[in-house]
Amino acid sequence: MPTSLHKELENDIIFGVYAPGMRITEESVMAQYDVKRHAARSAFAILESQGLLIHRANRGVEVVDYTPDDVDALYDLRIVLETAAARRTPLPVASDITQQLEDLANRHAAAVKQGDFREVYWLNQAFHELQYSSCENPRLAALIAKHARMAQPIRVVKYDDKQHMKDIVAQHLAIIEAMRGDCQDTYAQAVREHLPASAEAYRALYERRFGNHRVAR
Repeated sequence: MPTSLHKELENDIIFGVYAPGMRITEESVMAQYDVKRHAARSAFAILESQGLLIHRANRGVEVVDYTPDDVDALYDLRIVLETAAARRTPLPVASDITQQLEDLANRHAAAVKQGDFREVYWLNQAFHELQYSSCENPRLAALIAKHARMAQPIRVVKYDDKQHMKDIVAQHLAIIEAMRGDCQDTYAQAVREHLPASAEAYRALYERRFGNHRVAR
């Protein structure tokens, strides 16, 4: 669970304490989290670099608000990056790594069962950051981690869908099984199958809110 200010803010943004498009100020964060200005400013900088906050001219800092087109572009990029990493991962992956992944997957599954969605979020992050560290290209792994964080407000729209979360748990196990094998195609397919459902759910949610059209910025 988060211990630093930027992680607390990240957690609250992901779970809607700060809604998409909402303006957020240093003063409000200082009051809410009982921190100094330099801490609020530093947290803003980190979250802007992660794509969760955006600075708009004459409007200040706002929580990012994706359109469905933004989501499609992000998921297209994630598919490219993550399948590329899968194809560059030496297989089979070392047993100590897959054992750690299995432990994270089991803890994630337990958190899903308990409905502890904030724990689900952090365990999912830890699982995939460890997974992609195995591609042996740290720059590629860092790009994947950045864009995965950007996608989290999209992913959480399905956290209360029991079948979806059951599928996610199964997909984590399929990823581990593929990493224990020796076929890059199998691993890349397991990665590919883990991505699209949340993007589709976000589009449906967005269209219920705004109608079947793109909202002008």
